[in-house]
Amino acid sequence: MSGHKCYPWDLQDRYAQDKSVVNKMQQKYWETKQAFIKATGKKEDEHVVASDADLDAKLELFHSIQRTCLDLSKAIVLYQKRICFLSQEENELGKFLRSQGFQDKTRAGKMMQATGKALCFSSQQRLALRNPLC
Repeated sequence: MSGHKCYPWDLQDRYAQDKSVVNKMQQKYWETKQAFIKATGKKEDEHVVASDADLDAKLELFHSIQRTCLDLSKAIVLYQKRICFLSQEENELGKFLRSQGFQDKTRAGKMMQATGKALCFSSQQRLALRNPLC
């Protein structure tokens, strides 16, 4: 297990920064291109238009992948929260069954103790699932 922690807000901040930088670059590019076309009085070359379309398609694909990654990151965070909540509830039920099992000296009490112990162990194993996802 590495000491590095992954937080979704890091990805969101980076996404917002990258998006603003890309937008600024695109805006400057188009402004400069339009100014150049007006200054020279030329029409756009068909090869340049085709090249721009290719670039636009690649940028669209990049943004789609970026959005998907952000959505996956959000889903993982939600999944981890739910695993944690489920583990806490399972552990509480296990503790309750064990305590009730110690008070009940019948065979049912022994079964409650065993079930409680299994639930506590299961909740610990469930919590172990959280770290590999980050």
